Amino acid sequence: MRPTYNYAYISATSNTVVKTEPGTLYGVIGNFPAGTLVRVDDSHSFAQGVLNINAVSSNTIATLGSQATDIGVGFNTGLVVAVSSNAKITVVYE
Repeated sequence: MRPTYNYAYISATSNTVVKTEPGTLYGVIGNFPAGTLVRVDDSHSFAQGVLNINAVSSNTIATLGSQATDIGVGFNTGLVVAVSSNAKITVVYE
């Protein structure tokens, strides 16, 4: 059975709750100019308010800085993404 793909476009400095239940992260694509930071966590919320993009935790799935990536990894709790001010990305998930 073919998975149902969902897409979330994220730009500018933002912390975005993409999904609040288990699923699969298929990839992160987009514009990654110099200095771009992207952090992807297995979480359903921002535990302490704003997600610190520079500090990884035990929930961090990936940190990206210069390229799009195919990830294909499951997450158990939810999907939270933080991006720096110059990023324009699309998160592909189920």
